[in-house]
Amino acid sequence: MKMVKSLLLGSAAGLVAVAGAQAADLPVKAKPVEYVKVCSAYGAGYFYIPGTDTCIKIGGYARFDTYVNAVGTFNPMIASTTGTGFNGPGVGVFAYPFVDGDDPDYLTRARGVFDMDARTQTDYGTLRSYVRFGAEWNSSGGAGTGASNGLYFERAFIQFSGFTFGYTQSFFDPGVGYMLTTPYAGSNMWTTMLAYTAQFGNGFSATLSLEDAANRTTGSQMTGSTAQPVFKVNTGATGLTYTNYQGGQQAPDIVANLRYDGAWGTAQLSGALHQVVTTLPLYAGFFPGMGTTDQWGWAIGGHVEFKLPMLAAGDSLFIQAGYEKGAVSYIGLSGTSQGRSTGVGSIDLTQVGGSLFATGAFYTVADAVADLFGQPALTTGWAIQGQFRHYWTPGLRSAIYAGYLSYEVPRNIVAAQDFNMWQVGFNTIWSPVKNLDIGAEVLYTKVDGSVPLNNYASVTPTGGLQGSLVGGSTDIVSGGIRVQRNF
Repeated sequence: MKMVKSLLLGSAAGLVAVAGAQAADLPVKAKPVEYVKVCSAYGAGYFYIPGTDTCIKIGGYARFDTYVNAVGTFNPMIASTTGTGFNGPGVGVFAYPFVDGDDPDYLTRARGVFDMDARTQTDYGTLRSYVRFGAEWNSSGGAGTGASNGLYFERAFIQFSGFTFGYTQSFFDPGVGYMLTTPYAGSNMWTTMLAYTAQFGNGFSATLSLEDAANRTTGSQMTGSTAQPVFKVNTGATGLTYTNYQGGQQAPDIVANLRYDGAWGTAQLSGALHQVVTTLPLYAGFFPGMGTTDQWGWAIGGHVEFKLPMLAAGDSLFIQAGYEKGAVSYIGLSGTSQGRSTGVGSIDLTQVGGSLFATGAFYTVADAVADLFGQPALTTGWAIQGQFRHYWTPGLRSAIYAGYLSYEVPRNIVAAQDFNMWQVGFNTIWSPVKNLDIGAEVLYTKVDGSVPLNNYASVTPTGGLQGSLVGGSTDIVSGGIRVQRNF
């Protein structure tokens, strides 16, 4: 009995020891885990950043493009800002606007983009910051050249209490488009700015914006062609262009708009002031950079977008028009939202024996063009475009586009550089599942000039004359295929 009691007591002591050891090994009570919470204040897709009162939405897209007879985003090979398709195999001659067998007939591009939209409610309204950026891969730009990678930057701005600071769409522009292409007729430019928007209620608002002039400055041309033909061929080693006497930036562009947003659609009237600074030329008695003159160009524009649900859900019609004097970027022409064009056209080259023949068109583009004495005068132009989008089914839509643009230089300076541009385009996009687009687009562009393509007398930087290939008319058909997944 005594032995059994000792055994039981020993066992109990052992159990107590084990229990004590297990109690000592128990973890300390963890702090509550703060889970990500949905933020419904700003729409779908937002969530609170843990530990803050800031809501954020993360998105982006992955995209594949292939272009035929085009560069950029299906833009026809017709502008100097999209000269990828015009460069020969490293020898330096026959660059833009010349086209020959060394230039690629198609290009491909893959792009990945991320965006972040962060918003916080404050006593002064919503504080918002938005960033959109990415990277892209581009195929060969010509014979003997390889593919390239590059960064892509689209948006970075802060909005607070009616103010906008940063890089985004110009407040002159509608920021609307149903085409995969960026049309040449119509302003569509991204830039840095400091802007204030006042809300009047009932859908009415007005904005005053100071915008960086860098992307809006086209140039001040001092070597404009005259109407006098010469017989010397002078194509230059890097294609056709002009000596740009544009001076340094002195003032930002001043942009204002009046806008209405309603259930039926939107409407906006816009105006802009653009300073044109010209460095006076050496042949007029001025050392480069020592003498300048400036003028203020201007532009007016408007757009309207009608929602047409009576036809089909999502259907809409968009119309934009504008006029400029000394501010040519405000009617378009560049076909890109981050650059400017100093020339338009495309010249096909053929060789028969030892003779070189050229057909097509080329015209320079500038905010101002100077006479023989170096006195610049402002160019003028106007543009109009329309786009219509129709949903055949919720997953299948098409859009048509038509645009017209006219560019003129002062009559007493350069009679050879007026031109008109027509564009007509069509696309169809299929979305087999949500956020996946598979589309194709075709675009026809015609440059119709005031004189035949010929060598005309051109003023050199020293005041002499040389041959300059200007004039003509040309037609370009371009297009491409896009696959894009948004997330």
